[in-house]
Amino acid sequence: MKKLHKLSAVAALLAPLAGAIVLGAGPASAATAGCLPNTVPNKPAFAGTVLVNDTFESGSLIPPFTPTAQGTGIATVSKAAAETGACSAYLHVTNDSGSLANIAFPLPSSTKGYYADGWFDITVAGVAGNDVPYFRWFSGANRIADIYRYNSNGQLWLRVTAPSGAFVYTELVAGNISLSVWHHVQMHIIPNGNATTIGVWFDGKAVYSSSTVSTSATSLSTVQLGAEHYRQMGDSFIDNVIFQKGQ
Repeated sequence: MKKLHKLSAVAALLAPLAGAIVLGAGPASAATAGCLPNTVPNKPAFAGTVLVNDTFESGSLIPPFTPTAQGTGIATVSKAAAETGACSAYLHVTNDSGSLANIAFPLPSSTKGYYADGWFDITVAGVAGNDVPYFRWFSGANRIADIYRYNSNGQLWLRVTAPSGAFVYTELVAGNISLSVWHHVQMHIIPNGNATTIGVWFDGKAVYSSSTVSTSATSLSTVQLGAEHYRQMGDSFIDNVIFQKGQ
């Protein structure tokens, strides 16, 4: 497994476009018609209590998610693509000022470790030097760790916020992750300060594992799909999302 390393020389290139952080709910929308509510959810891949197992075949993001959409951003359920069934979540963000979209799930405060599992089809990448997110983990308003597809070369990266507040980057997949293809993304995290555990699997292959990741977090409050920044351009379809609690 690759170890975390600081890449101060490229930090400026990899940092997201500047923008305000917004953690709030967007307006609720009517359920998407034509979904298949009898679609059987995927079986959880990990041991632990299931918090969410969503095929999005209800036609709505609510519940269990809190959607945020502003400006030209869109957070909705779509019939344009699906990994199984007929529907998936859809996030659309443009490079326009004020464009933002994400969906978030509040984590139980008494839980120590979490698993996130989902299928992602990124159909439109963003501007060079920026990224399209998969999973992002927060402790309060502070983003602790996230994995993303880097727009400049299509690589998969892990970004962790060190106790100092600096970002620490690790390249996980060196090749170009194909657009308009469903990819299976899984992540495990146990926040424990300088002994935080993080594991990442991509398309069924373990690409990162460490129990000595240095963060300031001893608890997590939110897992998010999509970015909290304005103008983080990209289009993503997301399906068969499972969140679990467990070590």
